[in-house]
Amino acid sequence: MRFAKIERTDGGYFLDPRPYLAHLVEIRDQLPAGAAAFAEDPGHYDFASTKCVKDLTLANMALRDGVGRITVELQFAPNKFKHDSGLRIRYENAIVFSVNADAEGRNEFAWPDTHRLGDLQLDEIIPHEQGCSHEIAMTGGSIRVIASDLHAEWCDNGDGTAANRESDDLGA
Repeated sequence: MRFAKIERTDGGYFLDPRPYLAHLVEIRDQLPAGAAAFAEDPGHYDFASTKCVKDLTLANMALRDGVGRITVELQFAPNKFKHDSGLRIRYENAIVFSVNADAEGRNEFAWPDTHRLGDLQLDEIIPHEQGCSHEIAMTGGSIRVIASDLHAEWCDNGDGTAANRESDDLGA
């Protein structure tokens, strides 16, 4: 993370999205439309909001290598104590997709049923010459995608999938 602050403390983590939000005002017009809409959503960084990304867990990821483009889709499951629904993010024309898991594995703050990458802490979307770069910090690692744009949708099925999805096609 270049702007958002994530610091480990004795009791867990200190998270502060304010430096990123201050920078977002300056870069907003350089972001693709979908990325800007997601980053600027009023609930995105409001820790009390059901539309805040904090505490989501990665449920599924898919990569589709289509003719002339790669599409990546991340599906996040809700935290049952905070979210009403899961989140699906679809990246168009992806050129970078990386997942890094921390070498030490689960940390001492994790619940017994916590997934390997853990819970989403904060994310940053910044402009990139190919569109946007989205970095997602998890308690047990990170995810980074560079793509021409992204489209985020809060979904009805608790696993981050849309209940009324007509097709399983990722744009191939």
